[in-house]
Amino acid sequence: MATEKETTAPIPSVAPDGEQPSALARTNSITDIEDPHKRFGKIQAMTMPELMETRFRVRPAVIDGLLPAGTYLLAGAPKIGKSFLVLQMAYQVSMGAPFLGFSSRKGTVLYLALEDTYERLQKRLAQMTEQDSEHLILSVFSETLDEGLTERLSDFWSERADTVLIVIDTLQRVRGHTPDNGSYAADYDTLARLKEFSDTFGVTVLVVHHTRKEGAEDVFNTISGTNGLMGAADGALILYKDKRTASDAVLEAVGRDQQQLRLHISFDAAHLNWKLIEVETGRLKEPPNPLVELVSRLVNGENPSWNGTATELARSLSKMDSSQSFTPNWIVRTLNVQQENLLREYGVRYVSHRTKEGKALSLRWDGVR
Repeated sequence: MATEKETTAPIPSVAPDGEQPSALARTNSITDIEDPHKRFGKIQAMTMPELMETRFRVRPAVIDGLLPAGTYLLAGAPKIGKSFLVLQMAYQVSMGAPFLGFSSRKGTVLYLALEDTYERLQKRLAQMTEQDSEHLILSVFSETLDEGLTERLSDFWSERADTVLIVIDTLQRVRGHTPDNGSYAADYDTLARLKEFSDTFGVTVLVVHHTRKEGAEDVFNTISGTNGLMGAADGALILYKDKRTASDAVLEAVGRDQQQLRLHISFDAAHLNWKLIEVETGRLKEPPNPLVELVSRLVNGENPSWNGTATELARSLSKMDSSQSFTPNWIVRTLNVQQENLLREYGVRYVSHRTKEGKALSLRWDGVR
């Protein structure tokens, strides 16, 4: 019987400007490369064909369209409602319920409410909801990064491997007190340590932080600290109001994996949660991919699985639509890139593996999400 071996690879953590502090230098990942590649110290070299033929494991968004996988900042002025927002988010995700109208991925959520007390959290949750969530874990104590926070988070993940989100409220409570604190390098390294954990274990980390008093044309430039924070993070969310006493606010989000998003929201004081009023700018919808469309017709609820080679898949798809011409190599490259959309939009999971006879593909319908 042929031995199957899945081809996967790690997700690199490199800043847009190329700076890579020591916290990002690592050898482990949730997506370790199983096939040998040339190494030059920590440099792992892949040719373009090797890269294009590699299937990276899907890291689904925690909140579809609003909070992708990765490490993110949530910034806002003090006492503006950030803690209410992230507590609501933590609860909704732990229940698998929509957050501000966006569908969420159910899983365990760890909320480190480091500026609160258990009594305050109890009162807030009692006013927010009547239904308990066994998947929401809360703590008002934590080590700092210098004291081994990421190691403790790793320990937590080993006990709760279904963890999808960790909220740290606030950044100042966990960052180390180094002589160069406040420099670009120190800010970058702080977020880079959390990003290393996020990338290694596939857990999204949301870090609550403050904005400074001075305004800016770009609201994301109001985040307190240097550009090192945004440089290391995968993205950020900003909560702001025109007037502090107003119940209405704006939540903006931007990241490497989504275009800028602006939501108008309003605070419901009776239930201590935020409600969506309007989505001003939404996520850009990619045009339909012809291969993904055909695969969704091939594999669905009526025909829940397909297995074979890329050549066999090309033949099957050509029979379905003779106007399309797909080469086996193009099919593999496109499915490697489009696998997340295929799973999210049509519920079809794509897996590639090697056998003694060569590379084989597997398509399985998991149900529409």
